Amino acid sequence: DGYLRFMRTIRQFNYTVQVLGLGEEWKGGDVARTVGGGQKVRWLKKELEKHKDKQNTVIMFQKNYYCTFVPDLQKRATKMKFNITLDHKSHIFQNLNGAIEEVVLKFEKSRVRARNVAYDTLPVVIHGNGPTKLQLNYLGNYAPSAWTVLNELTFPMIPLTVCLCFREACKKDVSCDYFFSIDADVALTNPDQKINIVHLGLWNVPYITQVYLIRGETLRSRLAPVSLYQQEGMDPDMIFCKSVREQGVFMFVSNRDEFGRLISSTNYNISRLHPDMWQIFDNPVVRDSHVKHTSAETRMRAVLVCVSERVSEHDERLSGGYENVPTVDIHMNQIQYEKEWLKFLKDYIVPVTEKLYPGYYPKAQAVMNFVVRYRPDEQPSLRPHHDSSTFTINIALNRKNIDYEGGGCRFLRYDCTVESPRKGWSFMHPGRLTHYHEGLPVTRGTRYIMVSFVDP
Repeated sequence: DGYLRFMRTIRQFNYTVQVLGLGEEWKGGDVARTVGGGQKVRWLKKELEKHKDKQNTVIMFQKNYYCTFVPDLQKRATKMKFNITLDHKSHIFQNLNGAIEEVVLKFEKSRVRARNVAYDTLPVVIHGNGPTKLQLNYLGNYAPSAWTVLNELTFPMIPLTVCLCFREACKKDVSCDYFFSIDADVALTNPDQKINIVHLGLWNVPYITQVYLIRGETLRSRLAPVSLYQQEGMDPDMIFCKSVREQGVFMFVSNRDEFGRLISSTNYNISRLHPDMWQIFDNPVVRDSHVKHTSAETRMRAVLVCVSERVSEHDERLSGGYENVPTVDIHMNQIQYEKEWLKFLKDYIVPVTEKLYPGYYPKAQAVMNFVVRYRPDEQPSLRPHHDSSTFTINIALNRKNIDYEGGGCRFLRYDCTVESPRKGWSFMHPGRLTHYHEGLPVTRGTRYIMVSFVDP
């Protein structure tokens, strides 16, 4: 991948390039572990013999390791003898090793260049070896013209094989075009049923985890001889990225499209009925999808009823003395949902209140948060009363004339009746002494409402 990137920039500037050693057996050393064997120098010497009589030819040799110069007098004299000039101000060459902080990006209209801030120069060649390869990848995301409008190739939906047998199946199956790895903490939410492969403008990164797509051919060739996930003392994701980097395979991430999200599963309690309801703190996007989208919001209301009915412990507020009008209801603290509901009030109800009542800034405090059940044979209605609240919200949890008949809320002083709010919709009214109201009788079925006495 590094070679392909190098050749791409060479072609962009119309340089003539001769690749030395391409297709030949490597007999040199491994500079990552020991001294080199000088094979690159022998290749260079052989090639230069062809150009020894060309007096005006400029030849640049680019190699993949970095030679440090020791301040030795004999070597200094040798350099002077052959008129060798060291480009210490990076007019042509910029070596990143030991100089990462000196190199920044200079954005121009049609291109991006690397700038050496120490000498205010614009080097032509950027060389990154060893520990600076990651920084070279970062610069390669922009320079010289990688920062462009994205080009996208869209492929139709292709058959996918879902298996729990890990990546070895793709390594052995020559018909496997891609290996798609996804962890349990990933939620793919993009409804677009296609695979987008973006070729330009991707970010070259040193680390990926949890969800990624690998070309099957790469698994069966360049990554075949290495262990991708097993190495003592390291986590599997770190081993994977390290192994891929060492094989010279680039890893990319795109922030152009939203494919889904990562989910925090630390506090995800599967013993609860419908545990997504409790994710407003750890996974607010999951909770938002239940509130903002019609289908999910409808499901959330049904879930709230289901959870409340499962508890089946009804409040006896007469004996508690807090409220003077009892109902058949389930409080949020009975299902360990009070903290989450108060967060819901703060995030969604408070902005509506501030718009409806300018100048009033609610604290979103509520002790009474409960689901009420009305039935003809149980408690069909509620006698006239005042709420102990600054304002009250009343959310319909099921459908009039389908799930029940009758019901509604009548404000006696104003002779105003709210009979059939849409499921999932809330109506809000002041509490205390101004809005004396009653619950009208339910004549058939079961009516459910969610009530909060806010800022008592």
